[in-house]
Amino acid sequence: MSFFRNRDVTILRLLFAAKSNFIPRSKLAQAAGMSSSEIELALSTYVDAGYPIEIHPQRGISLKEPSDIWCAEEIVARCPAQKNGPIWDPLILSKTSSTNDVAREQASKGAKAGFLVAAARQTKGRGRLGRSWESPPERGLYVSLLLRPSLSVAQAGQLTILSSVAMVDAIEAVSCLRPQIKWPNDLMIGGRKLAGLLIETEPKGSRLAFAVIGMGINVRHDAEDFSPEVRSLATSLYLATGHLYRRADLLVALLHAFEKRLSNPFAEVREAWAASSLTLGQQVTLTTVRGRKYGQAVGLDESGALLLRGDSGEVETVTAGDMQAV
Repeated sequence: MSFFRNRDVTILRLLFAAKSNFIPRSKLAQAAGMSSSEIELALSTYVDAGYPIEIHPQRGISLKEPSDIWCAEEIVARCPAQKNGPIWDPLILSKTSSTNDVAREQASKGAKAGFLVAAARQTKGRGRLGRSWESPPERGLYVSLLLRPSLSVAQAGQLTILSSVAMVDAIEAVSCLRPQIKWPNDLMIGGRKLAGLLIETEPKGSRLAFAVIGMGINVRHDAEDFSPEVRSLATSLYLATGHLYRRADLLVALLHAFEKRLSNPFAEVREAWAASSLTLGQQVTLTTVRGRKYGQAVGLDESGALLLRGDSGEVETVTAGDMQAV
């Protein structure tokens, strides 16, 4: 399954790497295995889509900084396959009900690890516990990654920790802001929610057959893009910095962050989570399927579960729940 053309990926990889400088037409043609006359035809699709590609008869071809547009070829061009890492296979949609639904469907059809789907808009975006995730068009990064990790069902919580850290890494790389992680799956800036995470897994016996990592990051939202119910609780990178970031830049940074964190030992990922945690050391109330729990959040165990120390001093593990600071 591939939703991109390798020839175009080669051309775009060189153009993005050149950082707005001109590349001789002959060099692009040779790299792509094309004639010089075919290059303009190959690039016409991207010119029509809005990519600022300049073609000069003597100097060659250059790509200036694009606006907030994206395509599968750009993502693959900027995220070449890494040794022992996922081979990213992006599907970019203008609209879908839920990117997680698309990823789960493709997973059930045998899609390999590294398949990802991003959408400009979701009509039925969702978060944990069936809650909706507001997904106004062309404002946020709504993306789901398919992984087939070598983990047991009991270790599935590691994916929440790893994914949260990767999201923090990516946001910092693009915006220089480092959000805090509110257990289990929220990213916060200035006390407001910037991003959320929904992981859905499929077991096969005691192991995981696959995991779908669904992420929503508020990128270009203005205050009016949020419903009145969440307006005072949510923020975006634009509201936090005043800058309109490209969703493609954030997606590329996110994939690079996943490549790095998937190669890390979980102990190292856990340390990175602790360094960004809004939860550790706090007295909290957790609402779980087994009732309410009270105590101090003191760490994570090897499976990624939260360690909660009660008033008696006994420490118990909590794998899921809604948290409120006391």
